[in-house]
Amino acid sequence: MQIKPVITFLFLFIALSIHPVFAQRDNATISGKIVSAANQQPLHAVSISINKKGVGTATNSSGQFLLIIPPANFNDTLRISYIGFQTQFLPIAGLMNGQPLNIALKPNNTQLKEVNIAYHDPLQIIQKAMDRIAKNYINHPHITRGFYRMYTANGGIPLELSEAVFDIYNFGYADKRADAFKLIKARDQKNQRDLRSLEVGQKPNTIFNYDVVNHLMSSGFLSERGMAKHHFEVTDVTDVKGYTAYEISFRENENAGGETYRGKFYVDTKTYAFIYFDYGLSPKALAGDELGNFSDHILAGIDGIKITLKHDRTAVGYQKVGEKWVLSDVVGSDVLDVSNPELKINQVASIRFNYQVTSVDTAQNESFNNKLGRRENINDHNSSEGEEFWKDYNILLSDFNTEDIFKYIKAVNSQTKLKDKFEEKLHKLPADTVQRLDALLKFYHDNGQFNGAALIQSKGRILLNKSYGYADKETKVTSDNHTAYRIGPVSQTFTAIIISQLIKEGKLALNAPIKTYIPYYTNGDETIEQLLTNKSGIPDYLNNATYKQQVFSQSFTPKQMVINFCSDTLNFKNGTSFEYSNSNFIVLAAIAEEVSGKPFATLLQERIFAPVQMTDTYFGAPKTNNIHPAKGYVNEQPESVDDVANQAGAGGISSSAEDMLKYHEALRTDKLLTTTQKAEMLKQREEFKDNGAWYGYGWMIDKSAFDASKKHVITYYSGTDLGFSAMFARQEDSDTCIILLNNNADFPRYDMTDLLLNMVN
Repeated sequence: MQIKPVITFLFLFIALSIHPVFAQRDNATISGKIVSAANQQPLHAVSISINKKGVGTATNSSGQFLLIIPPANFNDTLRISYIGFQTQFLPIAGLMNGQPLNIALKPNNTQLKEVNIAYHDPLQIIQKAMDRIAKNYINHPHITRGFYRMYTANGGIPLELSEAVFDIYNFGYADKRADAFKLIKARDQKNQRDLRSLEVGQKPNTIFNYDVVNHLMSSGFLSERGMAKHHFEVTDVTDVKGYTAYEISFRENENAGGETYRGKFYVDTKTYAFIYFDYGLSPKALAGDELGNFSDHILAGIDGIKITLKHDRTAVGYQKVGEKWVLSDVVGSDVLDVSNPELKINQVASIRFNYQVTSVDTAQNESFNNKLGRRENINDHNSSEGEEFWKDYNILLSDFNTEDIFKYIKAVNSQTKLKDKFEEKLHKLPADTVQRLDALLKFYHDNGQFNGAALIQSKGRILLNKSYGYADKETKVTSDNHTAYRIGPVSQTFTAIIISQLIKEGKLALNAPIKTYIPYYTNGDETIEQLLTNKSGIPDYLNNATYKQQVFSQSFTPKQMVINFCSDTLNFKNGTSFEYSNSNFIVLAAIAEEVSGKPFATLLQERIFAPVQMTDTYFGAPKTNNIHPAKGYVNEQPESVDDVANQAGAGGISSSAEDMLKYHEALRTDKLLTTTQKAEMLKQREEFKDNGAWYGYGWMIDKSAFDASKKHVITYYSGTDLGFSAMFARQEDSDTCIILLNNNADFPRYDMTDLLLNMVN
């Protein structure tokens, strides 16, 4: 399971069908999926448009699309095109039969590369393309309607999501008069807790500049100054979406400094029209902290924030409307490092951007009223929300459930406001620490943010041991300190202890490749230590929607989990990077079973639960009627029941607040591990930026999430598991332990723990 509050990224489900047209006045909706005929893999950013009419959309990363077709276009032709694949044309009238439009595009194997390609002069081709812009592109007033989505995330944590539909009035591609921008509809949500330092979004000026052909001087590589800083080379003659084109690659000159780029673009060999660009800042520019064109996306910030652009890529495509070219689509991706030590800000913001021209009106001659200024923040114009928000507009289908993202960010902002509210009333509370602790937990419970058990100990004395709310809402059963809650990823600390014990016994070697112990495993060169520190590169099985569906509906042994769901191609070469993955601990559980000859549940019972006398604690399903588990809830509804034993190593343990305190006490002695072993387990090894923490062996050591870490070492683990979430935090120098177990999905555990630590300190 994930560590910090995350949102499960689900594909927006669209029925892959074509709805028949019942009346000529009604729009028709075509939806479907496009894959490669070679391997049946979905194709992302395939253009689906009404041929030469400017009405279109594109596929998402799962190959899905949805296109609304006006009645005036029922007799036209659908054009499906993608770089490297053969273009297909389908009569729209023939599609109105209720059948799914599932298309397999064939790779384009045409060999167009010429023997004398080295003799093509790239600068001459570029100059011809520039000279013919007025002839090749729409050069009279026209309006393009566009849709954009900009999504910013820190790992699995949503930071900001914005969408808009807008019109752009263009006087013509050779006309130097400024474009005009009219906003039709927009919505935006910013995570005030995790992106408090920055706002990233769009202005009309940034939207205009994506149209490279219409704004050559702003491109950074096709202006007079930009061309002088770059080297251009014709590298191919190839098919691009059905057009034969010169491929021109470019890179920065050796001595060029400042804002330089690398990439390629394509120029039609017949008309010399620019038809596609794919480029980004050069490594040299990125190393020099250049923001390039991305600087225009930064709408707001805080003094002292350092912003470094780590990755930058933009792809810009053009389409034909009639016989003239016009912008078609833009796809962008950027990665920012955002830091400010004083404000405890240290995060990576990954940004994905899509801009699709969905229609082109070449008959309109009048510009707009109610225009937005070129540098006005589009995000400030936030419309109402709802699942039907875009039902009347052509948009790009999302790779995730946008409605869930908007709801999640709103919930986070609500929690952030709660912390501010409680801090305002804190000085009015009695000085007694116990009363303050209870007031805080009751405050969050009364505001619907915490429902469960809390146990807080400091200096060896239990200050608070109390439950808030029901263990079972339907039967009104209240919880107590023996009620068992699923603790999700906190289970990984138990796995780390068992692995440490097996290493001490000589049954495992920290630096041995895992194929030593499970020879059946596909990725066998990773080491035990790389699994413990999330440096293996093994993808997280929970990030795969297909895998999740199977894991949540069937039962598997750890070995089956490893073979079926943890054997994909590595995300990076093992040992070279850090990436949190539940799969690491699934593999560790399988290894522990293999070398011990015992089921993982037995290892937990014999090595931890029994020695520590954790009588309310179990793995998987409860084994006796003496244990009373809480029921988990998601959106106030009982969670769907799955076999949590599938999570062996990464989750699946249930425990009570009282038993978790026993676990804390055992960790203060040598009952489970020696002092040396514990020091190795809790050593700061890898930076976990998403959580503002260091990562040891299956444990986190806080870096910036809690104020108390300025003076104390806080070791902890936290996470969610469908209807349950937990926080287990330890400040060993004062024998402080904070245990929060919740059965109402996620809760503001970092905010609450921060406040609780401040109170006991």
